[in-house]
Amino acid sequence: MRILLVKPKWFVAGGVYRFLTRVTFAPLHLGILAALSPGHDITVVDHDWDEVPFSGDFDLVGVTATSYSSQRAFDIADAFRRRGVPVVLGGVHACLMPEECLQHADAIVIGEAEYVWRQVLKDAATGGLKRTYRQDKPTDMKDVPIPRRDLLRQDPLIGTIQATRGCDHSCRFCYLPSVPWHKHRRRDPDLVYEELKGIRQRIVFFVDDNLFADEDYAIALCEKIAPLKKAWSVQAPTTVTRNPRLLDAMRRSGCFFVQVGFQTVHPDSLKNAGVAQNKIDSYRDVVRDFHRHGMSVQGFFIFGFDNEDARIFAAAEKHIRQMDLEDALLYILTPYPGTPIFEQLKREGRLLVHERDKYGWANAVFQPARMSAEELEKGVQETYGRLYHFFRRRAPWQILKRAPLFLRHPRLLGIVWRALHTKVNILEA
Repeated sequence: MRILLVKPKWFVAGGVYRFLTRVTFAPLHLGILAALSPGHDITVVDHDWDEVPFSGDFDLVGVTATSYSSQRAFDIADAFRRRGVPVVLGGVHACLMPEECLQHADAIVIGEAEYVWRQVLKDAATGGLKRTYRQDKPTDMKDVPIPRRDLLRQDPLIGTIQATRGCDHSCRFCYLPSVPWHKHRRRDPDLVYEELKGIRQRIVFFVDDNLFADEDYAIALCEKIAPLKKAWSVQAPTTVTRNPRLLDAMRRSGCFFVQVGFQTVHPDSLKNAGVAQNKIDSYRDVVRDFHRHGMSVQGFFIFGFDNEDARIFAAAEKHIRQMDLEDALLYILTPYPGTPIFEQLKREGRLLVHERDKYGWANAVFQPARMSAEELEKGVQETYGRLYHFFRRRAPWQILKRAPLFLRHPRLLGIVWRALHTKVNILEA
């Protein structure tokens, strides 16, 4: 069969991910599906960079959907179905909102796809697609094939890889506790090493939700990949810095940049979010420990919890300025449709916005408890504006401290410099 796999447009102009908008972040999950499709003619399209070939001659179209890209996914699916091309929808949104997705697809995949995708292809080839394919069993990481990177648009500077899946935390703002693959699983370090060895880029981003849920595993992985001398970055919890052995292993293996979910500077917000692992009075020490091991830190912060009023913005800005971060990303609390927090807000009549492209953490889609939606959006926007000038003034010194890294990878300096000079305008996102 001739199969098209599509990732709908994800990035938006003026959004918070300004460091990534110039980086081709390869959709590894579609590369994995391609690897699970031997004998078929596969085309992979990342709509952030390439146009969707609506007039192409395909026997099957697979589209992955998140909450914030779901309407774009539906538009793509509807266009192919009007031409009589069968469409399969998968991804986070198919797990959280299966009935909605079935209105726009011939079939959906709920859960991971490694154990059901071959059956999907077999049924599609005979014209017998079932409406729903469900993989309730989490995939054993030894069964995950190396993605077909030859079919993916590759960024010349930064490669991507995945060593683990899932996360055992129960943060209320996260979709992971609501999907079948939330259990944390680890890939054999030898397999990660072999895949990483085959990636031509010298800089690599681990796309794992929580690479460090098993710290002994993370240390073993770092020790295994250290001889490859890759420079790598990853999302990391605050708890990493409580383990000096882990920090040392990360440093020796080439970790140069971490994105840390501090989430909030208000203790009641941590309770409301279910983030038991964070300790606000240790944030500055967390950043300092990463710095001591040669890693730059970008902090994530969320606004809009029920205990917060407009004073949260000044408090957060003060903390962020004192933490010695290289950058901060500010998010508006966004309830993923199909999750408990979404259902709670729906019951309380507090949902204000239903357009799914507004569910990308940049818009107030619900009525906050102690301020207006407008105050929430304006507060985040104005805080971004002030921090933009703060981080830009600090940038030359921060770059100078990392001079050896940028001398080895001058194009990385270009990405960082442009991002630091790009204002975030979430209200236009």
